[in-house]
Amino acid sequence: MKFQKTLPDIDIDREIEFLVDHVRDQVKNKYRRDGIVVGISGGVDSSVISAIALMAVGPEKLITLIMPEKESNPISAKLAKELADAQGMASEYHDLTPILESYGIYDLRNGIVRKYFPEFDGSQKWKLVQPGSLTESNSFNFYSLWMETKEGPKSKRVNVKDLRAIIGATDLKHRTRMSKLYQVAESNNYLVAGTTNLSEAMLGFFVKYGDGGVDIEPLSYLFKTYIYQLGEKLDIPRGTLDRLPSPDTFSSEVSDNEFFFRLPYNMVDLFLWALRDNIPAETVSETLEIDLARVKHILQDMKHKYEISQHLREMPGAPDRKLP
Repeated sequence: MKFQKTLPDIDIDREIEFLVDHVRDQVKNKYRRDGIVVGISGGVDSSVISAIALMAVGPEKLITLIMPEKESNPISAKLAKELADAQGMASEYHDLTPILESYGIYDLRNGIVRKYFPEFDGSQKWKLVQPGSLTESNSFNFYSLWMETKEGPKSKRVNVKDLRAIIGATDLKHRTRMSKLYQVAESNNYLVAGTTNLSEAMLGFFVKYGDGGVDIEPLSYLFKTYIYQLGEKLDIPRGTLDRLPSPDTFSSEVSDNEFFFRLPYNMVDLFLWALRDNIPAETVSETLEIDLARVKHILQDMKHKYEISQHLREMPGAPDRKLP
């Protein structure tokens, strides 16, 4: 298929029908479960898969979980509840703050922030961000701590040890949600449906045994661009469709663009299309009217992310050995 400035059109009705049939088959025939549990975050991916699950098994066999914690944006739970109410989904609300406090992750992360900003007292909002857009900079990926102050935002580059400590603590949020999903699922003989799309799956933008710890990943063949198209067709609330995608794991709102991709999803998907289908960088450059050197840099960045995240898409490593 010829590369172009937008992803090729797909038959949205056909994909919805396919997804409903696929999810229903997974529940009934592969897993032999009685229903489905989905964690809903107020984002488009979880909204779409919960709507698909609703069509596949019906409202009496679907449970949606809303699982905020004290650093979540309040709009997340609000939009999730709006979706559940609008589509007639059963929903449960679980505040994960006490569990996360027992792990000590807030104190751990705040202590690191205080190393870089001694004036930090816990009230200022902060986040991790990467450099600007890949279409405007050839810089490599590195993280900085960004903190809001009365005088304006402050930013300092974070060292690798501290970055890993922050990420490790932050990922406990995802893994705690996973544990709650499975507790509810196993209590009802349900399966857990994941929300990861192809754009995230290819580049490893999910947490192992966190949001990646699920039974099925129905959306993992669809670029994020197509998820939005499904969302429109499935009548996902406007507030969710218009919301800027975010991991929602820091006190200051950070977009997926700032935190990981360094590109908006419409550009991410085009470059991933090119990477997946081995489309020459020269063709991408000419079609998108982006400097060839910049195109090569972006493709290399994505290829690197794909390669270093390969282990996330595989079963745990085990010896290829048989005894006796």
